[in-house]
Amino acid sequence: MLKHSLLRKSVCAFIILFLTGMVQLKIASAVETGASSSKDGYRVPILMYHAIDEYKGNGMKELYVTPENFEKQLLYLKSAGFTLITFEDLPHIGNIKKPIIITLDDGYKNNMNAYHILKKISDASFKPRATIFMIGKKINSQSGLSVNELKEISDSGIISVQSHTETHPRLTETVNCTKELRDIKIKLEKITGRNVSTLAYPYGDYNDKVIEETRKYYQYAVTTTPGIANTTDSPYELKRIRVNYSTSLTAFKNMVNP
Repeated sequence: MLKHSLLRKSVCAFIILFLTGMVQLKIASAVETGASSSKDGYRVPILMYHAIDEYKGNGMKELYVTPENFEKQLLYLKSAGFTLITFEDLPHIGNIKKPIIITLDDGYKNNMNAYHILKKISDASFKPRATIFMIGKKINSQSGLSVNELKEISDSGIISVQSHTETHPRLTETVNCTKELRDIKIKLEKITGRNVSTLAYPYGDYNDKVIEETRKYYQYAVTTTPGIANTTDSPYELKRIRVNYSTSLTAFKNMVNP
């Protein structure tokens, strides 16, 4: 009887230790991937850039980030264990370690600097990607990316080309959104051969009617509302974090690690 009692106690102790270990493993896994409970959703910082170039006196200085600073910021994300994803990855966000999204608005020709930097710092264990929100009318313009450049960066798998409308209007004042939302989507998909699923609202300007129109053509839309996006948010009102010319590396670190 004593032997059986000791055996039962040993088995029970083993089961308790095993279950405790499994719980700790799941907790550790959640911490490692940056996952939280489904109730709280998943936090995904979405960074907003515009021009990646030296400022030479043209346009708003704060819309620029120098190539040197951009590279330093990306190298920090790499060293801190972030995974640079695109909107196509959001359905699988729970399996991604420290996800973050880099976005560049307007589709300036100098965004090729961003592409080359992303390509430069890529290695076997770090495959950074970014999203360019392209304005249709800027394609092949003096300051905008060309059709060939859009094909190159899209074919590389490094850049996801998404929509910033055809003419960059205030959508709340636009009577017919078909050209601005549908036609640009078709145009970009024809150029890249890839799905265009995401819209960046020009000027961050939107309302319920604009969201209703956006739903017809896109799965996601980003705003200029400051903050960290969460998968529990409306997919058509995703917040972003603006990175400016004056953003120091210390400030950048605080932005992505609130």
